[in-house]
Amino acid sequence: MKRDNFPSCVDEILERVFTRLGINKKLRELKALRDWKEVVGEKIEKHTYPLRVRKGNLFIVVDSSGWLAQITYFKEKIISELNQRQGKEVIKDIYLRVGKVKHRNTCGPAKDWRIRRIKLEEQELEEIKNKLNKIEDKPLRKILNRVLVKDKKLKKIRSKIR
Repeated sequence: MKRDNFPSCVDEILERVFTRLGINKKLRELKALRDWKEVVGEKIEKHTYPLRVRKGNLFIVVDSSGWLAQITYFKEKIISELNQRQGKEVIKDIYLRVGKVKHRNTCGPAKDWRIRRIKLEEQELEEIKNKLNKIEDKPLRKILNRVLVKDKKLKKIRSKIR
């Protein structure tokens, strides 16, 4: 790699290294997969799952033939938006097939049962309650309580794993 006297931005250096290693294209493809939800929107994303990109072809699983037909009408627009976000033509075509749509959630079903089994001590529950006392909106307080309780349980699970 050619060195100059001026400091270079990290992203420029990484771009050159990735290009040299031949993984730049694959990184762009992975970014396109990651951008799927933002490009198509929440409504379509609920009924689709981006599987992979191979040779510029994006493979998507759709939960019904009705959604497959709908998305087919927007294919060109989706391809254009994905490529625009990458600054290059990364996606050439989209292939859709009907199948089971699985979504990546932060907790996952494997950990979900563990969360329900964990019991917090009275002191921990009281601590959460005290934090939320200042919030007057009851529905908001209830939601925040669930979030804080779940967070506390997840921290307990993580501490046991380590």
